[in-house]
Formats: sequence, C-alpha cells, structure tokens
Amino acid sequence: MPRYLLERTVGDVTREYLDRIAAHSTEIRLARFPQIEWEHTHIVRTDNGLKAFCLYESPNPESVKAHAQALGLPVERFYEVETDLSP
Repeated sequence: MPRYLLERTVGDVTREYLDRIAAHSTEIRLARFPQIEWEHTHIVRTDNGLKAFCLYESPNPESVKAHAQALGLPVERFYEVETDLSP
C-alpha cells in the first residue's frame, strides 16, 4: 500500500500539546478515515520551533490530505514514499 510523508511546522509547543494533537488525530482517523494507518511521527527542533514529519499508509493521497485538513494542522510538504533503506 502507498505511504506518504507529511512535513508540518508545529511551533514552540509542549510535549503535552503534541500528545493532544496525536490523540485528536487518532480520533479523527478512526472515526472518518479508517483506511489510513499512522505509522509514526518524528519531531525535530528547528530555528522556527518544532517540525513534525508524519508517515502514513493509505490507499490514496486524497484521504491523507483530507485527514490533515480535518485535523486543522497545515501541511507544508507532502510526498509519496518511493522506497525505504536500512543499514
């Protein structure tokens, strides 16, 4: 199944806020987008605050984009994953 990587800026927020976003994302996904599987998210610190790199599995990009819109957290970049490499 195709996988998608989303890049988002979340700013200077607390871990508790990130946990609330994750819980809300899961609620929306389970209720409205059960075809999407959230694999994981990497959070990194930049000069502009925190960035989230979220990896989803979904039959199509439209459902991932619709989920992101329902969550209300803007997506700066959206990519379909071509392949993975491991050491």
